[in-house]
Amino acid sequence: MGTGAMIERFYAKNLVGFENLDLEFAPGLIAVTGPSGAGKSVFMGSLLSLFGLGEVKAERSEILLRKSSMLKLESYESDEPDITLRAVRKDKTRYFLNDLTISKKRLKEMMKPLVGHISQRNNRELSSELLLELVDAMALYSDPEFGIRKERFAKLYKKYRLKSHRLETMRLDEKRIRELIEFAEFEISKIDEIDPRPKEDEELMSIKRKLSKKEKISEAIAAASRIFEIEHDVHDALGLIDADSALFDEAMNMLRSQFEKAKDMLEELEDTDVERILDRIEALASLKRRYGSIEETLVYRDEKMKELEYYRNIDHELEELETEVEKMFLALKQEAESISSRREDASKKVERFINGYLEDLRMPPIRVEVLQKPLDASGIDQVKIDLQGSTIETLSGGEFNRIGLAILLCKSELAGGEGVLLIDEIDANVSGDESIAIAKLLKALSKNYQIIAISHQPHLSAAATQHILVTRKGGGSVARILRKNERVDEISRMIAGEKGMSEASLLADRILKEFSS
Repeated sequence: MGTGAMIERFYAKNLVGFENLDLEFAPGLIAVTGPSGAGKSVFMGSLLSLFGLGEVKAERSEILLRKSSMLKLESYESDEPDITLRAVRKDKTRYFLNDLTISKKRLKEMMKPLVGHISQRNNRELSSELLLELVDAMALYSDPEFGIRKERFAKLYKKYRLKSHRLETMRLDEKRIRELIEFAEFEISKIDEIDPRPKEDEELMSIKRKLSKKEKISEAIAAASRIFEIEHDVHDALGLIDADSALFDEAMNMLRSQFEKAKDMLEELEDTDVERILDRIEALASLKRRYGSIEETLVYRDEKMKELEYYRNIDHELEELETEVEKMFLALKQEAESISSRREDASKKVERFINGYLEDLRMPPIRVEVLQKPLDASGIDQVKIDLQGSTIETLSGGEFNRIGLAILLCKSELAGGEGVLLIDEIDANVSGDESIAIAKLLKALSKNYQIIAISHQPHLSAAATQHILVTRKGGGSVARILRKNERVDEISRMIAGEKGMSEASLLADRILKEFSS
C-alpha cells in the first residue's frame, strides 16, 4: 500500500442526515457502499468540502491528513506529523488549516496537487493541461534529453517575456513620447527658473531671522558698549588689589570681537534687499511643498534629466530591442517545434497506453491529438482527446469516469505521484466484466494513492482494503467500518438484494478471497 499522503481520520458533526461521523481511514482502496438514499453522496460531499471542493453541510467537520512533500504549507506549517483541516459552519462557513484561518479559494489551490476528484462534474482529467503533462512525462520517459530541452525552453521563454514586456512599454512610450518630452522639459525648466542650491533655504531663513531682530540687536549692542567706558577703572581696581587682569582683558577682547562682527553683520543687512529675500524664500517654499525638500527637488531634477535623455534616444533603443525580441522569438519557436515533434511521438505512446486500460475497462479506444496553438510558456502545443464519435456531453457518468481513471493510471505509471482520489459512481450501471476490470485497476492505482470510492458493484467493494457501509437507522444516517464477516453480508446484498443474501453469501465470500489473494 502507498505510504504517502492519506486521510487518517474523518469527523463530522450534524452533517445532513448524520448526527456524528468519526472514522479512521486505512491506506489503499476504501469502498463506500449502502442502499440508495442512505447518504453516500452526502458522506463524499462532506469529505470534498474539507478540501475546498464543495459546500460545507456539517456544523463542524475535520480531517487529519498525513503530511506530504507535495504540499507547500508556507505560513501554515507546524511541527505536528499531521495536517488538520477543519470547517465550522454557523452564520457563515470558516475554514482552518492547522488551526489557522484560511480562505476556501486558497485551501483549494493548496490542496490541488494532493487531492483528485473523479466525477462527471469534474473533467480536469480530460483537460489539455493534464494531458500535456502526461504526454511530457511519456516523452521524458522515452528520451531523458527531453527534460533538458524543456528546461532550456523555459529559461529562454522567461527572458523573452521580460524583453517583450520592455518592448511593449517602450512602444507605449513612443506613442506619447512628445508629451513625455514636453512634460520633462517643463518640470526641469520650472526648477531651473528658481535654480535652488542645497541648504539655501536654511541660509535665507537665518538672514530673515536676523533682519527681524536687526533694530533690537543694534540697540542692545549700543547699550552694552558702555562697559568699555569703565574698562580703565576696572584695571585700576585690579591693580590696587594685586589681581591678575589677564582674564578680564581676554574677556573684554572677545566681547569687542563679537560686537565688531555683529556691527559688520548689521552693516551688511543695511544693504540687503528684504523683498528679494522674502520672494526667494517663497519660491523655495513652493519647491518644498511640491517635492518635499530642496535636496529632493534636485534629485527629482536629475531623474527628469535622465528620463529626457532616455526619451530622446528611445527610437534607437526601440529598433535594437525589436530586433533582439524577434531573434529570441525565432529561437523559441525553433525550440518549441523540436519539443512539439517529440510530443507528437509521445502522444501515440500515451494513446496506446490509455487504450490498453480502456480495453480492460471495456471502453472503446480514444485518440490523443497534439494540436498547435499560439506560443506560450508551455510551447506551441495543446493536447486533446478525440472520443471518435462521442462527445463529453453524450458520455454516461460511468464512461466519463472510466476514461478519467485510465488517464490517471497512465499518469501514475509514467510520473508516479501520491495523494488522495475521491471517486463518485465509477462502477454504476456496468457489466460484470467491466466491474471486475475497474476493481482490479483501482486496486493497482491504490499502491500510490489512497482511493475513496462510492461503489455499486461487489467487485470494487471486495477489492478494497477497507469497507465503509452507509445505512439509514432511526430516521438518520450512520457510517461504520465493516469487519470481514459483515463485508460478506454487504457484498451479498449488492449481488442479490436484501431477499437473496443467503444464496449470494458463498459468491461474496469467493469474490473477497479472489481479490485478497
